[in-house]
Amino acid sequence: MSPWATGLLGEVINGYRICRYLGGGGFGLVFEATNISTGSSFALKVLEPSSDAQAAAEFDSEGVLLKKLLNRSGVINWIESSTAMLPVSLPSGAAAHLPVKYHVMALASGALDEVLDDPARRAAIPWEERISHWRGAVLGVHQMHLSKVAHRDLKSGNCLLMVNKGNTELRLTDLGRAKDFSLPPTLSADVYASGRGDVRFAPPEYLWLQGGLAETDFRMADLYGLGSLLVELATGQPMTGLAIGSWGDIQKMRMQGVQDRQKGVKRDIATLRPKFYRAIEHVAVEFPPAIRDEGVRLLRQLCDPEPSRRTYKSMGRIPKDPDAGCLWLLDRADIMLKRLKLENKGSRSTRRSAS
Repeated sequence: MSPWATGLLGEVINGYRICRYLGGGGFGLVFEATNISTGSSFALKVLEPSSDAQAAAEFDSEGVLLKKLLNRSGVINWIESSTAMLPVSLPSGAAAHLPVKYHVMALASGALDEVLDDPARRAAIPWEERISHWRGAVLGVHQMHLSKVAHRDLKSGNCLLMVNKGNTELRLTDLGRAKDFSLPPTLSADVYASGRGDVRFAPPEYLWLQGGLAETDFRMADLYGLGSLLVELATGQPMTGLAIGSWGDIQKMRMQGVQDRQKGVKRDIATLRPKFYRAIEHVAVEFPPAIRDEGVRLLRQLCDPEPSRRTYKSMGRIPKDPDAGCLWLLDRADIMLKRLKLENKGSRSTRRSAS
């Protein structure tokens, strides 16, 4: 646990008492906190006080985007963002006040990766539930794209499970790397070319530093993220890690990308397709028969190394207006859910007949 996390436990930030450390990553620390006035529990995300200026800017941006996406059913609910002044003791013994930035959000029951990382727990999840979780992520991305926002860091660790009266809903969280693509770029072209975060989850264009900074580039990266999330639901592993190999193999590709960029060379990213197709064959055996063919078709589309082939038009139909978001993908999720329900109904009928 970060020393900052330990130090913040028990503190009161603008009416919220920090009760329990939930986790952290990058520059954010997440706690369970209680509103002293109401007794209600929330998630409180704090920017590590030692973070640099870029991290602080991204933290502020996350608050702005959470507010923009307020009341979207596929995104975690934002309550407020602010800065609190906390008293600290200096080595000299003198007292000072430290500014601490924070966001308050709805408190989830847990993150999806907590279940998927354990093979036994993952195997126990019915496929209807897995596809329902995936549909929840698709819905979140759909709502974000309609609001001109790309997530850019889709993975099971950024999918929260909200349990209410026996029903579980998935909501997207962690918008620190999200981008409002209605606004001009805020980072250098090199940053957008190489992506950020855990490279095992990165779209293949980022491995060779071929990412772009246009709206279409952000949308296509999110489509890849949704495909990778479906792979996680099936195997517990992300698509890029499964297709490319070890961490060392991925870093080797990154170095190739750096060298290519220095020489002004651009590799043909389509040459990676055989690697991804072989990985998809490995994933296919995890799908139940009712959705195996559909799952393979989806993964070949969403996880194609060429970003332009991930779109609706790659199915040979008339392209849809991008402002339709991921509506087409929600339809595909619904088709799989219907097939799973029919398969389960047939299985129950067979068992009754046999008895």
